[in-house]
Amino acid sequence: MWPTAHALALATDDEVIGGKYRIPKGTFTTLLIPSLHRAPSVWGDNPNAFNPDNFSRDAEAARPAHAYKPFGNGQRACIGRQFAIQESILVLGMLLQRFELFDHSHYNLDIKETLSIKPNEFTIKARLREDVERGGAISVESSPKDTAQPATSVPSHGTPMLVLFGSNLGSSESFAREVAQKCEFGGFDVTMADLDSYVGKLPDQGAVAIACASYNGMPPDNAAKFVEWVEGLDPSERLLDGVSYCVLGCGNSDWAATFQEVPRKIDDALDANGAKRIVATEELDARGDVDSQFHAWLDGLLPQVGEAFGLDLEAEANAVTEPLYKVEITQSVTANQVADQFGARDVEVIAVRELKNLDAPDPRSSKHVEVKLPAEMTYEPGDHLCVIPVNDPAVVDRLLTRFGLDRDTYIRVESRSDMRGPFPSGSTFSVEHLAETAGELQAVASRKDIRTLALHSECPNSKAALEALAKPAADGEVDRYTTEVLEKRNSVLDILEEFSAGDLPLGVVLALIPFMSPRYYSIASAPNTKPGECAICVGVVKGPALSGKGEFKGTCSNNLAELEPGARIKAVIRKPTADFRLPDDPATPLIMIGPGTGIAPFRSFLEQRANLKREGTKMVEALLF
Repeated sequence: MWPTAHALALATDDEVIGGKYRIPKGTFTTLLIPSLHRAPSVWGDNPNAFNPDNFSRDAEAARPAHAYKPFGNGQRACIGRQFAIQESILVLGMLLQRFELFDHSHYNLDIKETLSIKPNEFTIKARLREDVERGGAISVESSPKDTAQPATSVPSHGTPMLVLFGSNLGSSESFAREVAQKCEFGGFDVTMADLDSYVGKLPDQGAVAIACASYNGMPPDNAAKFVEWVEGLDPSERLLDGVSYCVLGCGNSDWAATFQEVPRKIDDALDANGAKRIVATEELDARGDVDSQFHAWLDGLLPQVGEAFGLDLEAEANAVTEPLYKVEITQSVTANQVADQFGARDVEVIAVRELKNLDAPDPRSSKHVEVKLPAEMTYEPGDHLCVIPVNDPAVVDRLLTRFGLDRDTYIRVESRSDMRGPFPSGSTFSVEHLAETAGELQAVASRKDIRTLALHSECPNSKAALEALAKPAADGEVDRYTTEVLEKRNSVLDILEEFSAGDLPLGVVLALIPFMSPRYYSIASAPNTKPGECAICVGVVKGPALSGKGEFKGTCSNNLAELEPGARIKAVIRKPTADFRLPDDPATPLIMIGPGTGIAPFRSFLEQRANLKREGTKMVEALLF
């Protein structure tokens, strides 16, 4: 289309050209080759479209001999034309086979003309493809039935990276896992742990990345000791000299009084005691599009860390990596990885009953659920029952149908990283068990998820539509991601069903679905009322889907609401983050304020007070609003 010699000089032999243009014989004439190569009479109505059929053997035989002149004309034409074309095809094929190429500047064609024409200031970045055996074959996963290949090793420069998190409900830990994986693929030697594991021993080698949330201004359970330690240091002693760090704060500005309070405390204390901040602190706000905010920060992380340590990490930061997981059909099964990670045990359901009059104007259901605890599982009023949910059978069916999998199919998952997700490399599951327990199938898809789906889509129309959906809006434009995905709460599964063309690898989808998060329910009973048992109150989330497609059912609340006596769930007792307990002195007056299902912990308090009163303890007035 764009030959480097872009014009030919000719002299006419006839006085009439094409039967209608009269030009004196011998007149010097210039023929523009880019125009010749776009002549509609030869190349059709859309000559700029990529159409390999234009160069089929039959098309070349039928085409006028002078319709395509990329290598000169007449005696000045290149005698090795066919060899040059074949050689350029081979070279291009070898490049694409061995390298991933990145248009890092979003280049638009700008013609530079000297003796010949060429793209002006066009640069491209490349890195060796990780799925290629040098001198051998390329291993490409195209469907969940492919044989899994060993996990690809990641080139390492060996710089230490410690990723720490403070998280109760899993969001901050999930962000930390993505940071850890990004750094691992960037060649760092990554260690990941909770903040309390590194009290008094922050390393002065490499970098420390911290992701932490606040809970009503209090640290997460696994960060309380760390916050107490770092705030107790004496700044005059400069005990953290040599520590290089960055902080990612997680919060919601709806809680304005305590928004980002704990991450800010950590950041200020580290800075005051001599640590060096190498990346500006980021404060995520879950009130808005927190996922896009996080990934915009994450995309710029490696270049900034690389600059701080003199490392060239730009290629790694921009690289499009192969899927995190590879999947192979197998014949075995393993336990619930999510429940195991949280230390959850089987608890038996004793009773489930409705708390509300469903004929009232507000038809929403609230359930009272009683369970029998294992002997070693004890609690106090104010504690939580942490329940590990399972996905609804109808949602599971949708996933299996989308990928054409039977419930009794077993798969082995090979992971390139242990920094994300509940699947250790080599884990084996039935696909039904995997779909039920491993991931949040109804979680809202992020822009990054949609871009990944676009990258792997084989349908040009779907690819273009997905790219447009993920693209941030320009000033004054409506943001399609916000209106069509975020506000309608559409999941990766919803989008897969809408854009059903193409055989998307299951391994790609597994990497997009968030790790299943536990649900925390305030215990609504006193331990000495029915020893070995506890109760919770569950507000059941059910109603028309915001997308307009059928009914939405909250994952855990509906699972609990539909259980029958004798059923088993995975759960564990968790202490509250704040000091949320009854007064030690029963003579202390008490005011309790609980909106909605917030009455649950006060039911526990009231039941405990009733037990004390029956035992003869003198009680003072308590008020419940």
